[in-house]
Amino acid sequence: MKLKSNLAALMDKKGVTQKTVAAETGLSPTTISKFYRDQIDRFDRNTVEILCKYFECTHLDELLQLCDEDV
Repeated sequence: MKLKSNLAALMDKKGVTQKTVAAETGLSPTTISKFYRDQIDRFDRNTVEILCKYFECTHLDELLQLCDEDV
């Protein structure tokens, strides 16, 4: 099993760029880029909370999804 970031889909739905998300959340562009490309090895609680709040996620699985390795 693997955790997969849904950030790209959330950004598309909201119509925002990585640069916009970084500027409006205060998170680094590198962090946003890694989440966007699903290349995060560790998920910092503060970062996850900020992104969930920004995208108005009511459940964690809206941002992060547990899936099979080959997905």
